[in-house]
Amino acid sequence: MPRSEPRGQLLIVVAFGMVVLLAIAALVVDLGFSWMLHRQEQNAADPGSIAAARWLKDATGKPRSPFPEAYKEACFYAQENGFFRGDPNCAAALLPGGGLEVHWPPISGDFVGARGKVQVIITATHPSFFAKIFGQDWATVSTSATAANDAGNSNSSSLVALQTACAGGAAGKVSGGGKVSIVPVNPGTLGGYVHVNSACGSSTDDVCQNGVGSSALSISGTLVTPFAYTNGSCTYNGVGAQGLVCQATSPCLDEDNQPPLGDPLAGLPEPNLSNFPNGHCPDGTISSPSSTTACQLKKGPGICPAVGGGPGICHLTAGVYYGGFDVKSQVEVRLDPGMYILAGGGIKLSGSSSIDAIDSATGTTARITIFSTDGPGCPAIAAQCQGSITFTATQAFQAKATNTASCQAILNATPPGPNSCPWRGILLWQDASGASATATVKLGGQSSTIMSGTIYAPLAEVDINGGQNTTGCTGPVTTQSCLSIQIVSYRWKIDGNALVTMPYDPSELYQLDLRGLVH
Repeated sequence: MPRSEPRGQLLIVVAFGMVVLLAIAALVVDLGFSWMLHRQEQNAADPGSIAAARWLKDATGKPRSPFPEAYKEACFYAQENGFFRGDPNCAAALLPGGGLEVHWPPISGDFVGARGKVQVIITATHPSFFAKIFGQDWATVSTSATAANDAGNSNSSSLVALQTACAGGAAGKVSGGGKVSIVPVNPGTLGGYVHVNSACGSSTDDVCQNGVGSSALSISGTLVTPFAYTNGSCTYNGVGAQGLVCQATSPCLDEDNQPPLGDPLAGLPEPNLSNFPNGHCPDGTISSPSSTTACQLKKGPGICPAVGGGPGICHLTAGVYYGGFDVKSQVEVRLDPGMYILAGGGIKLSGSSSIDAIDSATGTTARITIFSTDGPGCPAIAAQCQGSITFTATQAFQAKATNTASCQAILNATPPGPNSCPWRGILLWQDASGASATATVKLGGQSSTIMSGTIYAPLAEVDINGGQNTTGCTGPVTTQSCLSIQIVSYRWKIDGNALVTMPYDPSELYQLDLRGLVH
């Protein structure tokens, strides 16, 4: 006679199955209610943030603080969607933990610290149903929306160091004993700020004190700015200079009280290499996706001819250079306006070679954009793996980013050239996904440096040599070096013992026109 199963075993299996079914019910039903509450919160946060963002500009279009209007707008749309009713003006809801938050600049997401944007966060709870069996009586749901009113500039900071860790010394550094002055070209313009994400140092007195040791921002010389924000501290280690000096209102330093600034250019679309012509090397070689060597730029008849006993002059047109530039000794490289894509290789300079972004045909400063990335052959073709950038001149250095006029000149060419307009205002971009994304970018000249545009190297250090002798800036300040630039990089350093002026001019920078809901 077959042996019977022990009595009660089926009951245990059924009981265990019921627990599993209840857990699934809790997951499905309670998460469903959470999703419905999230959707309701989103319906309130989205229009609330958009309405609040319109108060980021005054009647004349100048930036301003959006409060208290932003509170009023966020409250209105929250109550219209069923939240905080019976709470006049959301007075209780706007208190810490009350459920309604309005932040300028945003405190989370892709736009942390961006002053052209407003964030609205709504938090609410709903009772649990099946989840009560497991001891969870309530479920909390929090929803965020960020809106922008930021037409005209990607962000208002001239110098941004994205590094948050305290490693390798200061993430922002002014060295060499010189003076760097950030001055808005239009008096009263809000911008030209310094923002360092590094948490190095522990000072919170908002004074850049003399001292040594770890710090987020280190100054050896003088830095003049409308305002400096540091997640860590600021130290002054110079002798006979002034350290941090306020350009207008004093005090102008906020230490250890700023959330790390989000990368303002994180969403910048990369150029499609196939949309741009292949580069033409001076020796007659056409650079192509199968190229295994860099474009050779060397002195010689028919290649880079010399004028008299001077250096060889290499003239390049815009396009994609697979393997980059290999610039030999005694060569000057002059660039026509347009987009230069270095698909691997970067820029290698030897001996007394130099690169001047000057159109040899007219003698005027060419408007250019340089994008350094990997070529399609990387890693199989080593030359097409992203290289470092050393972009310097033995004498004066001049480089200006593509602007609207130069972009239109490219578009109206016959045959039509590539559309570089989406990147107008970008002077140099070191692709963060490339093989050498962390390689230091070096720019500058021995006598003077004149640049304009945005330099973007999110994983690299950018070193600028400000030069020493000649004049370059016009306008409110005449100086040896004129850097109408914005640096957004992992770390940055400005070196040189001269007077360096950084005119904050949004028209010369990358302009990310953002209005409406962005997150």
